[in-house]
Amino acid sequence: MKRILSILVIISITSCSSVKYSAAKNLDNYKNIKAGNKYTFHQTDGSKSPMTISSISKDSIIGTKKNERIAIAKNNITEIRKDRTAVAAVATAGGIAAVTVLVVGMTKATKDLADTAAAFGSGLN
Repeated sequence: MKRILSILVIISITSCSSVKYSAAKNLDNYKNIKAGNKYTFHQTDGSKSPMTISSISKDSIIGTKKNERIAIAKNNITEIRKDRTAVAAVATAGGIAAVTVLVVGMTKATKDLADTAAAFGSGLN
């Protein structure tokens, strides 16, 4: 049971964000980036900047972070990720619920089988 829960937690942590842009894979291809959405920008200096995009211009991406306007030069961006924490949390909760139902169901089925065997006197209990 602990192993299954550990696996579900690991899966949920790794699925919290998805890469929408990578300078190593698709240089200057920003078609997956949409204005109005919130993304985390990884920059060449190692910093991360989460912000909501308001517009995409020829050489920069403009957005807001805590009501402050920010512009990031496209040539300084190494990766753009979209946060999917809510989806991961729902998936993890669903997985935990499914495992719980499975364990409870198997426990009851085993007990019912033992009771049935005892009633018929087969000695399986």
